[in-house]
Amino acid sequence: MSRKSAPFLTKCLVFTLALAASLLTAFSDASAIESATPASVGLSAAKVQDFKTELQRRIDAGEMPGAVLMVVKNGKVAVKEALGFRDRPSAAPMTADAIFLVASMTKPIVSVAVMQLLEQGKLALSDPLSKYIPEFKDMKVGVEKTNAEGKSELVLVNAVREITIQDLLRHTSGLTYGYFDDMLVDKAYLSNNLYDPDLNLEQQVAKLAKLPLKYQPGTTWNYGLSTDVLGRVIEVITGKSLDIALQQMVTGPLGMQDTNFWVDESKYSRVAFSNINPATGNYLTKPPLKMKPTRLSGGGGLYTTAADYSRFCQMLLNKGQLEGVRILSRKSVELMTANHLPPGVRAVKTSDVSPTPENGLGFGLGFAVRAEAGLTGYLGSKGEFFWLGSSGTNFVIDPVEKMITILLVLQPDKMYSNLRLMRNMGESMISD
Repeated sequence: MSRKSAPFLTKCLVFTLALAASLLTAFSDASAIESATPASVGLSAAKVQDFKTELQRRIDAGEMPGAVLMVVKNGKVAVKEALGFRDRPSAAPMTADAIFLVASMTKPIVSVAVMQLLEQGKLALSDPLSKYIPEFKDMKVGVEKTNAEGKSELVLVNAVREITIQDLLRHTSGLTYGYFDDMLVDKAYLSNNLYDPDLNLEQQVAKLAKLPLKYQPGTTWNYGLSTDVLGRVIEVITGKSLDIALQQMVTGPLGMQDTNFWVDESKYSRVAFSNINPATGNYLTKPPLKMKPTRLSGGGGLYTTAADYSRFCQMLLNKGQLEGVRILSRKSVELMTANHLPPGVRAVKTSDVSPTPENGLGFGLGFAVRAEAGLTGYLGSKGEFFWLGSSGTNFVIDPVEKMITILLVLQPDKMYSNLRLMRNMGESMISD
């Protein structure tokens, strides 16, 4: 090598190393959204501190194991706090990158994948479910009646119409869960072992199709296995298992690196755990598997982080795109976030987040939507959309304030309390 070529090669080496470092940094921080101080995006630092203080009070009282609070406003992370314990028994502190079971916060992700299939012409909202899963062709509805002996019995009647894809997205399918009520249809769900861990999704849905519906399709909003069935529809249409389909369609393109139906052993040290149930000595929520489970629950099986889920929420707030990656069209997001419950549809009221007129709420395609500025018991804006997980996790997207609030806590016995806390203290942080 000549002396003249040495400087040139040195410059090339420096450039190559710099480029590699830049790419490595970008890859390792792919899930990051730009940060900002609360004040710079119109939040009160004092109110942020009040929220943290109240979370810490609940942690110190033993009510709450630990929490991750994340607030994104105007596209920037203004609050990202980890408080308490990731695992209280071992005194492991909570970390901002902790991985949580988010339960029904899985539903919006599956719903987005369904809307992608709609945009691709592979399904329509009006399609009957039986087009993709023939077993649902001739469904029966279970009606409770009192017999001559004065006892309740289940009488089966024909479904007036078929379940549609729209019914599944807005929970008017007539399907239920079985464990939120004690009616005869609910008992039939449980006695038929629908939640046997050895059943895969195809087998569970096939067994479900043999059971009666709780309500006539399209007549009643009732929370149930609708989104799990949509997960199976995705598998049928794509020819892929639900985990692969979601990774290719939603979580992969959005850079949600820590979102899946199980937690790899290499990441297990970041798993968040619930408090211990004093009656059993076990955690209130089951620890995740380290390998792919037999059944992939589109209604409640995902694990994720606050950072990952904020990217999903920001995509929706951006009308379907994030950082140049388009997941859905603007019109699809507008349709999803509109109220899809007609005036004549009855909503079973189980809590103050049930989409009833008296709650000022409706239901879109995958989450609740706020139809009125008033009537609800918490702060917010007309047009916001949100949902929660039975594990205790919550999120809300407020398009008026351009704000996302995520509270991840594994506290299933306090999920509604956490929702009210997040909504009232979160929205009260807005100072401008």
